[in-house]
Amino acid sequence: MVYIIGSGFSGLTTAYSLYLKGIKATILSPGEVHKKKFFSLLKYIIKKEGEINSNSNYLTKQIKKVNNLKVGKCKYILSHTDGAQSNIWGGVLGNIENYDTSNFSLKKKEFLKYKKNLKDLKKIIGFPEKKFKEKKIKDKRIVERDYVISKKNIGNLKKYLIKKNVKFKKDFFVKEINNKNKTLNIFDIKNQKYFKLPFKKVFLSCGPIETSKLLINSIKNINKVEIKETQHFYSLVKVNKNIKSRFLEINFSEYKFSCQLYSFKNIFNIFLKETDKQKTFLKNDKYFIAQCYLNSSKSGKIIVKKSKGKFFITGKSNKNFNLLKFKKRISNFNKSNNFLYFKNISFNEIGSSNHLGASFPFITKKKKILGVNKYGKLNYNNDIYITDSSVLNDIAISPITIFSMNNILRMILSNSKI
Repeated sequence: MVYIIGSGFSGLTTAYSLYLKGIKATILSPGEVHKKKFFSLLKYIIKKEGEINSNSNYLTKQIKKVNNLKVGKCKYILSHTDGAQSNIWGGVLGNIENYDTSNFSLKKKEFLKYKKNLKDLKKIIGFPEKKFKEKKIKDKRIVERDYVISKKNIGNLKKYLIKKNVKFKKDFFVKEINNKNKTLNIFDIKNQKYFKLPFKKVFLSCGPIETSKLLINSIKNINKVEIKETQHFYSLVKVNKNIKSRFLEINFSEYKFSCQLYSFKNIFNIFLKETDKQKTFLKNDKYFIAQCYLNSSKSGKIIVKKSKGKFFITGKSNKNFNLLKFKKRISNFNKSNNFLYFKNISFNEIGSSNHLGASFPFITKKKKILGVNKYGKLNYNNDIYITDSSVLNDIAISPITIFSMNNILRMILSNSKI
């Protein structure tokens, strides 16, 4: 009677957290086992707008039959397969202590209480355990971050949960939650029919966009959801002096952004596991492609709406972000430091980055419906919880994978009412 919608890192972390409390949940997912070894970035770069699905064409068509969709000035990657997007990206693993929680209603110590639980979970998944370091270059505006890239998906954690009697139900796409009657309206993809499933509590871990669609379908008071989306750009970067990490944070004027460097030697292998050769490339190269994310004060929005039975998803830029002003500031930065030089900066349109969330953030004002309490419970809906990056008040420039998993542990283990 306790269900989790979503089978990626968030969904399985939710199941693991509930298991630690003695609650055996059932995970619902529409997808078959992921069959594609790699996801084509070329498809993402070329496509101007629309959903980009990493699952099979059959599964994509089945889900589009259930949810009519029209996408404008926006493109994003979705996966409804078993394991969700963890099959594509794996994760860049940061240190939760470095995550900026200043925009949250919770103090950092509340997040850090569950470090031991997170360490146990990382061990089950197979994430490398490493002490993360930070190094400030002589120019204090540039900080090196010692992050780790992992290609681990949810496979090991799923095996662990199955041994603990957590159930997995595939071929089930949840279209609607009827909180009044406590039922899930489900489309059975295999048998091509709808049916209703009674629930006691339901946890949504299907990502900001899919969670938004589901709640718009389910709750009359919600007809539009705004999702924070990081302002994102690429640049050619010349490195003038030796640096040891490919992860940098740049902070100058009113701008702060992360910067992940890719050498030309390994640009086509960015989804492969790190090799010794890749780890030493920074010592030998001077030119890189940089993938950069500005801090959330410059973020845009993805807007999810429904009209006449169809969803409309559009990107909306931040009015306070001035591109010409930013380029002028970066030009001044180039002249005033001896380490990095940014040139040929190219910004993605808002709606074309997967660094997003904060659609239902933590709030303290009960009158505001689009939010959750500190346990992830949706306002005015006692038995609906959200447990993915939709609940993060702020999408920091540091990687959110580990912080989001730590936050799920916090939300569930600290809630005495579950």
